Amino acid sequence: MSLNEEKNNMKAAEAAAEQQEAQEPPAQDCQPEPAAEPTREQQLEAELAAVEDRCKRVLAEYQNFRTRSQKERESMYLDNVAATVAGFLPVADTLERAMSQETDEGFRKSIEMILKQFTDSLEHLNVKAFGVRGDVFDPNLHNAVMMTQDDGLEAGQIAEVLLKGYSLGDRVVRHAMVRVAE
Repeated sequence: MSLNEEKNNMKAAEAAAEQQEAQEPPAQDCQPEPAAEPTREQQLEAELAAVEDRCKRVLAEYQNFRTRSQKERESMYLDNVAATVAGFLPVADTLERAMSQETDEGFRKSIEMILKQFTDSLEHLNVKAFGVRGDVFDPNLHNAVMMTQDDGLEAGQIAEVLLKGYSLGDRVVRHAMVRVAE
């Protein structure tokens, strides 16, 4: 074989190899194919789901805010009523002391009517008086200023109410000042 024939054979082998490579698909790396881009519809659905979630969260926050605000308003209202009532309680105390004094019947009747009107106003505001002789002493409601011997009462019972206590619902507006039996 001549040199020319060898060259022709090599060229033919190279051409056959190139033709075979052209027919085979290119070699793949071991990496997976990248995910296809989401369609416009899928993008819009994802955006809609995100917006719906945000709307639900904002709505829940707003409802919590409304509930919290309502409770705060109610609490402020009761605090203000209690503070106002506490300011007027000395007037009731003075009227009750005036009722216990000896005086003419006309004056006594006038004081009684004023005290009745005042008491009705307190009841209208849901303010109730407490502290009666014979009640059991409760440090949450009563302020013990003295201890006394009283044969008719057991130890820990109220012997005398020096100043009535008042409550507004479950809040104590003023503790009752009492003398407690030993």
